Amino acid sequence: MNDGESDSLAASDLLTPRDNLPWRSEAPTLKGWARPFIVDNQVTRAHRKSIIEQERTERTILRDTVDSELARLSSTKRRFWIAEYKFLEKQLTFRQLVAYAPSFLSLSRLMPEKLVYCRRMVVRKYLEQNTLPKSAFVAKLCRQFVRTSALFYPAEKLIEAVEKFLCLAARSADQSKAVNRHRVAMEVRALHLMSDREICDQFRCEEEYLNELELLTRYARHYRLTIDDIFRISAAEIRRFWNIEG
Repeated sequence: MNDGESDSLAASDLLTPRDNLPWRSEAPTLKGWARPFIVDNQVTRAHRKSIIEQERTERTILRDTVDSELARLSSTKRRFWIAEYKFLEKQLTFRQLVAYAPSFLSLSRLMPEKLVYCRRMVVRKYLEQNTLPKSAFVAKLCRQFVRTSALFYPAEKLIEAVEKFLCLAARSADQSKAVNRHRVAMEVRALHLMSDREICDQFRCEEEYLNELELLTRYARHYRLTIDDIFRISAAEIRRFWNIEG
């Protein structure tokens, strides 16, 4: 092991899970668009793939259950809604899917397809009126948000969700290695500074917390983060970064 690898492992030691955190007994929230930033690289994709692989059996059972419920709809409606479910399935963890499935099935019975398209149009037009950096990555984020937001958020919260997404997209637009490396260091430092209650409020359940620690550990090793990289970040800098979200 060389010095760089040793330093990287030392930095990832800050990501050891805390014991006996005061988790609340409540359903997980849909947090796909509530992150402080998004890193789009091979580490993220590999992590996501590993989670889906671990959950494959449970996901298949849940999809079959949803599909059997959708079979009560007309063939046209069923095709539309099963396509939507398969898309959402890629955005959510299994735990989130389980919590969201009843609401999704209710929407499939109550929400006309035309209303789904209208909501998407509203979100798309709102995004087009705002200046976001032009890149393939940002365009992909916008397409994903347009499609999911129409189903994730009630009408009265849709624009608020769009505003938060705009901050997330702008903050994540630069996907250069140096910027992503600094973002990861800031999140590691932020977690290190959080109280036990703040961690529970941030992640809502132990599974989400452990998944995030695993991902950050992979990032720390990928970017060869050192202890110095973490501790040179001040609490004031972290507050400024998080406050961008509003």
